[in-house]
Amino acid sequence: MFDNKDYFLFDLYGTLVDIRTDEGSPFVWASLANYYSMNGAVYNDTDLRRAYMRLCEEETAKLLKYMRKSNHKLTGSDVEIDLKDVFKALYAGKGVKAGSQLISDTAVMMRSVSIVKLRLFDGAIEVLKELKNRGKKICLLSNAQSCFTIPEIRSLGLYDMFDGIFISSDLKVKKPSLAFYEKAIGDIDPSSCVMIGNDEFADIRGAMGAGIDACYIQSEQSPSFPRNLPSDRINNLRDLIFES
Repeated sequence: MFDNKDYFLFDLYGTLVDIRTDEGSPFVWASLANYYSMNGAVYNDTDLRRAYMRLCEEETAKLLKYMRKSNHKLTGSDVEIDLKDVFKALYAGKGVKAGSQLISDTAVMMRSVSIVKLRLFDGAIEVLKELKNRGKKICLLSNAQSCFTIPEIRSLGLYDMFDGIFISSDLKVKKPSLAFYEKAIGDIDPSSCVMIGNDEFADIRGAMGAGIDACYIQSEQSPSFPRNLPSDRINNLRDLIFES
């Protein structure tokens, strides 16, 4: 399937990886508050959560203002902050100068206690390996936080499968914005690419709006159940290598 394409662009969560997190759990915020406190930034769970939410809003507003200087069409839903800036500011708010390692460790700690389920979808590694054997380039295009996603794809054995990794927190914009897709594919001919994802808007309509063919796969994480998508559909990842 898509034998005429050179670049296979994959969404991550809900497409290659089956994930469920619970960042609203009191346990997450109590654990994170304990971690901050043990590193010299004393918080209780309620104050930490409030400060976190406030800083996320402030960082989003600042980023949107900055990004609009180069692209006036962007909205608040198009931009993606880097949560490492928030974690750093939370330390600074208590007078702690946090280095990059502590910030990264804090991000991993928060993510690890919020994960309820994290596993590869059936056939994910098999399909990626076969596509590479066929000479295809494989890229990851994800609306996510690098500080969470990179450790996760390493732990799942996916990291070395990708020829390119494009994460919204690094690009500062999210799918389905045209700005995201333009930054991700760069000078690559869009007609040589196909985007595979489980989100009607972020993955399918966003890619097609950038001139990229798309292929939809339904999963538990899909935010909707589209009926009239102008794209190909597959029932599982293996259809990409077994269908003619």
